[in-house]
Amino acid sequence: MSKNFLPVKVLFLTTIFLFSTAYIANTVELNNFYKNTFYIEFATKRSFYSVNYGHVFYQGDELSCSNRIGFPIKKNSISSPRGISLITGKKSYYAELVLTLVPFIEHYEIFLSGNNISDKYLYIIPAIGYRFRPRCGGLFFKTCFAPLILTDPPSDSFWKISTQLFGYENMGIGFTF
Repeated sequence: MSKNFLPVKVLFLTTIFLFSTAYIANTVELNNFYKNTFYIEFATKRSFYSVNYGHVFYQGDELSCSNRIGFPIKKNSISSPRGISLITGKKSYYAELVLTLVPFIEHYEIFLSGNNISDKYLYIIPAIGYRFRPRCGGLFFKTCFAPLILTDPPSDSFWKISTQLFGYENMGIGFTF
């Protein structure tokens, strides 16, 4: 298996996910509410920056739900943040509860090879935050604070998972359309 096969596979599956989400969910404005967001996120732990796509898949009177997928850019590692947010607020100002899972592989070039020394982690991030998101599109801003739970299964036994707890915050800026 080629070293570059894994990133291509992840990119291909992620692209299918994004296009199917955009096709299945009504991406046209609903009650003057634009549902898609592209943003750059900066964080204090894990991948320090990533490009993200978010989509509001449910809009209610008091509560809305959105999902997101990210594409971090970091040398010698690969990850893909996936998250779901519960959003409530008025006009363009929202409070949000977020749950993000980030599978992370260091030294991915040798992942699944016979000489596998890559390290695998799972970051679990239950966060609370604020987002500025105009209903009719435009500038998007968000910030979150959370405990970051790092789970680190050793290579020899998945069931001996060690965990660590860190403080975490992030900030994102982009546009809603």
